[in-house]
Amino acid sequence: MKARTLLRLAGTVAAALVATTVATAPAQAALGPAQPVEIQLRGYSSSGYETKVGHLSGTIRFDDGNALYRLDVTMNRQSSYVDTKLRIDVNGAPHQHFYQSGTINADFPYGGTVQNVRLVFEGLYFDGATNTAKPITRSAFYDNPFN
Repeated sequence: MKARTLLRLAGTVAAALVATTVATAPAQAALGPAQPVEIQLRGYSSSGYETKVGHLSGTIRFDDGNALYRLDVTMNRQSSYVDTKLRIDVNGAPHQHFYQSGTINADFPYGGTVQNVRLVFEGLYFDGATNTAKPITRSAFYDNPFN
């Protein structure tokens, strides 16, 4: 009889511990609305010929806890001599780099408060009129709406 009572008591204590552990799990911050990302790299030769060098498109989102941002973008090399590059600056300082075309779908935690993000997209095109390779850079700035 005592053994059965002890088993019931142990089961009740174990269930209470599991319920407490699950109930105290930290809440995760929610992501805010998606902001569109659209950067087209275009190079122009000295004779006026336009070359589409690379294209970056997708969305960026910030979490309401100001600790991370989420990037869902596709980076395409169009006519760049080398693969396009993406640099991500947070609060004015370099944070991440990507050196080849493809899709980026990830959360990027930051060691402080994310106030803003700048996406810097780079490529290289050939100017046939002058026989030179020329770099091209475009950027876009995104302010965190939660701070």
